[in-house]
Amino acid sequence: MKTLDLTVEGMMCGGCSARLQRVLEALPQVESCKADHVTKKVELALKEDLPLDAIRKAVEGAGFKVV
Repeated sequence: MKTLDLTVEGMMCGGCSARLQRVLEALPQVESCKADHVTKKVELALKEDLPLDAIRKAVEGAGFKVV
């Protein structure tokens, strides 16, 4: 399993973090996701490689921005 750490702008509350986690965990390659609106960090555990562009597209589709 591979882990990936991202900084994401736009998460303002726990609801934002939870929504982003649901969006990213819906991707078939994602084993788990932890998003923290306080630190603006997202940690992904990947089952298999996932292009950064696909992650960025999912994050932006949820209304946030990968820094």
